[in-house]
Amino acid sequence: MMIRRSLLNRVGLTLAAALIALMGGIAEARAADTIEQKDVDLAVVRDPQLGAQMAIADFYGYFKDEGLNVTIHWNQSGADIITVMAGGSAYLAAGSVFGQVLFTNQGLPIKIIAALADIAETQGFALSPGVKLGTPKELEGKKLAFTQGSPSPLLLAKMAKMFDFDMSKVSLVNMNQSEGVVAASKGDVQGLLGWQPNLYRLTTMGGTLYATGTTLYVTDKPQRLPDDDRLQMNHSTLLAATDWIEKKPNTLKAVMRALLRANDLLAKDRPKALDALEKQLRIDRDALTIMVDANKYSLALDKGAAASLQFVGDWAVSINRAKRPVTPDEAFAPALLRSLDPSLVSYATTKAEK
Repeated sequence: MMIRRSLLNRVGLTLAAALIALMGGIAEARAADTIEQKDVDLAVVRDPQLGAQMAIADFYGYFKDEGLNVTIHWNQSGADIITVMAGGSAYLAAGSVFGQVLFTNQGLPIKIIAALADIAETQGFALSPGVKLGTPKELEGKKLAFTQGSPSPLLLAKMAKMFDFDMSKVSLVNMNQSEGVVAASKGDVQGLLGWQPNLYRLTTMGGTLYATGTTLYVTDKPQRLPDDDRLQMNHSTLLAATDWIEKKPNTLKAVMRALLRANDLLAKDRPKALDALEKQLRIDRDALTIMVDANKYSLALDKGAAASLQFVGDWAVSINRAKRPVTPDEAFAPALLRSLDPSLVSYATTKAEK
């Protein structure tokens, strides 16, 4: 009887110890996943190239479901994002690979933690109403609106090589995109280098689409370009200050989980996604549908995102905006994304990643 009681006591103590260890492990895991900061400010461009997943996550409460109070600060262009991130007034933003090239060259503590979309097809060039060109060489002597700080001139540079005209003979007039649409519609300039929805707005005023990053419209028949020889390779990205990556990883992962959920909605229920985008981005449904269909939404840091970084980096060097191109090893911080879904990190790397 005494032996049995002793055995039961030992078993009970063992089970109790195991239970304590298990509860301790659960508590430790929960502590490891605890969000470091619930209130988050997010700088975003009000367009479906850089703002789609953010708009959807905000509209449908995906951030709140993750325990976050996210305040979105809407900006007009990627150039604005470069300014607020470089100035330190934003620590998390939807920006461009061009911005990251500049940040890395300047030694600023900012990294890309995820992609948002392949946006090459939404970047383009539209001619003003009444402007007709026999060949692209007739662009020489013309004035085109563009927004400084954006990679829009990449299209023109690639077209100049493709059609053998002198890009230096094309006058680029710096305006924000809204001003550029108005100037082009009035004939003050002969075209607009920019992005959607501005190109769409100009075409509804009588302008004509002349090229996008993926397609030429220089003849009556659109010419789709090979993926490895586009006029432009470009991605929108999620940028974060390295201080946040290191000290507030769970907060960033919570943001990214909400964005992954929004991205899933874009893929599986486009009408519901468009409902949110129409209200949040304040773009009419017809224009919005064209733009969203043109974007290729994904948070993946894949070979396409790496190719965009190389393409934009080479261009930045060619126009003396950067001293050197930037490698994915320098620009990407993939650990947080990999922890959420390893399949989303597939670009080639040359060293151990942090």
